[in-house]
Amino acid sequence: MGVDTSSWEFYVQAAVAIIMITSPPDPAKLLLFNAQLKDGTRATRNATALRLALICTGILAGTALIGREILELLGINLGAFGVAGGLVVAGMGFEMLYGGGTPRAQGGPDEPAPAETDGVIVPLAIPLIAGPGAITTMIALVSTDDTGSALLAGVVAAVVLGVVVFVSYAWLGEAINKLSGKTLSIALRIGGLILATIGIQLLLGGIGDFYGLTG
Repeated sequence: MGVDTSSWEFYVQAAVAIIMITSPPDPAKLLLFNAQLKDGTRATRNATALRLALICTGILAGTALIGREILELLGINLGAFGVAGGLVVAGMGFEMLYGGGTPRAQGGPDEPAPAETDGVIVPLAIPLIAGPGAITTMIALVSTDDTGSALLAGVVAAVVLGVVVFVSYAWLGEAINKLSGKTLSIALRIGGLILATIGIQLLLGGIGDFYGLTG
């Protein structure tokens, strides 16, 4: 039996998966964001945070809207992609669970830094927030069914992420940066466990879709 994408639980899971993999309030990302501020005024912080939120939402909402069509154009079976996407998402979750940090697929410490441009867009929005891991997760989510419910859940998740990004960078930056490293590591591990669980559920749903076991 496949995932019921019309239930409110799936919408919540989609939003949680995107938030966990993007991890907006990561201290390293907050420090990078603070470096982009031209001054320390509240207006500047709010405007920059809003810009960042809109960029991240646009990238992931766009992925939700056209990512699946790209797969179909390439002839990739959606059930198979759901299995592969679920494995990737679960793998990133386990990496966070055991490593206590940002996964490499999402721009972790082992990944090379992108070329220097506008720091709000690159590397903060891409790839540190709306990175390959988040894009893979979004496509896996919207590929869950053919009814449009999964697509809507993906767009809603992108909007929810935008709200979380804005709140995190406009209001929570300094407070989160004051947390101890141990506390942050524990929070990342809990998030990794949640993300791994969602990834396994996506994998099982993909298997059901591939073998026609949904319904």
